[in-house]
Amino acid sequence: MSLMGLMALIGFVGCDKIETDEYIVYDGAAVDWKPSTATVTPVQRVYVEKYTGPRCSNCPTADETLDGINNENVVIVSINHPNGQGTPYPNQPDMRTDGGTLWDKYFGINAIPAAFINRDRSTQYQGDMSNIADGINQALAENPIIALEVLSYFDKSKINVTTNLQFVKKYTDPVNFTAVLVEDSLVYRQLLPNNTIDDNYAHNHMLRKVITSYWGAEVTCTGFEGESLLGTLTFPIPDNVNLKHCHVVVFVSDQATRKVLNCASSEIMSETADKE
Repeated sequence: MSLMGLMALIGFVGCDKIETDEYIVYDGAAVDWKPSTATVTPVQRVYVEKYTGPRCSNCPTADETLDGINNENVVIVSINHPNGQGTPYPNQPDMRTDGGTLWDKYFGINAIPAAFINRDRSTQYQGDMSNIADGINQALAENPIIALEVLSYFDKSKINVTTNLQFVKKYTDPVNFTAVLVEDSLVYRQLLPNNTIDDNYAHNHMLRKVITSYWGAEVTCTGFEGESLLGTLTFPIPDNVNLKHCHVVVFVSDQATRKVLNCASSEIMSETADKE
């Protein structure tokens, strides 16, 4: 591709740079980090990133397994595979997203359902996910490096997200902060294990939008034990989402390996309710 062609492509997709791995990074909502005196409870949560699709007959079984994990410290984000079994049926909602498609390709998702725990690529869970509980329990038992708390609320046309971050242990490698919008109770067509189609299948934890840059915004920090930061960001409410069924998921990851160090989730409240 010519230099002019490459520059035109960059201008068209609205990205801030092309990384050395040639994966485009979307220029998402900026995060404003400031020093804080807040103390954050050091809770280790687990980020489960699941890849799914409406034409995948095994995906409902994986959904049942993950939905059956009744633990508030397990944060699930479901991402629609970009092709094949992830292709929407005619006249059905298209749950594919640019950010989800980039992650899918980067992590090499060739068959669904598939899932990672904290983006640890040493183990890719597939099929009915019957063996994922052990991995989740092991991850939950780890001592947190970073403590996170997040609060989100909407006001008219925008959503405001406030995150308290504190280093429980020293971690001086660069880290990124990623925020996404997730929606539950999306009802649309799904292929079932018996190869029948359920037109009223409830899809949960679905990624609707990556709010920050796709690989996250770098956290301005020293990484010393005890350091506390307050991060704020604002983004417009996307079209075709029901905020009553949405929540914001945030996670901090190692910039080089992409491994998630900790995560948190927040329902989206109204500004009025938050002040009452």
